[in-house]
Amino acid sequence: MNGGHTKSVGRKTLESLLKPEAKKSLTAQPYYFCESPDCDAVYVSALGDHVITKDQLTVRVGVKETDDPVPLCYCFSYDRSHIRNDIKTKGSTDIPKIISQRVKAGECRCEETNPSGGCCLGNVYRAIKQAEVLKSKKEL
Repeated sequence: MNGGHTKSVGRKTLESLLKPEAKKSLTAQPYYFCESPDCDAVYVSALGDHVITKDQLTVRVGVKETDDPVPLCYCFSYDRSHIRNDIKTKGSTDIPKIISQRVKAGECRCEETNPSGGCCLGNVYRAIKQAEVLKSKKEL
């Protein structure tokens, strides 16, 4: 851990996303999700004595990835390239609207599919802003 921002994550998230051998080493204490993009630690125990790294998960951790596909929405399989392609070809994207509609329909499983244990829309909107900047600089 590099001392970056963390947030509490539920046990259901850990048990859904950890490889079997990593599940065996879980302790009874709470865990926190590390949002820092510049380290391999994904979860750290409350006492700081147990760290779970990217290679111990069954999914790629979008906030910690730079090479495509960078996952954004784990429930509905949207990644950074989907956003960038929409912005490049259409100038906008309906992806947040689609995700919101599907969430309202009760189709999301963020707690089980997203390493942060929470909704992806914040990351989706950040990816949209980044894509818009790249397009304005003609780098997209």
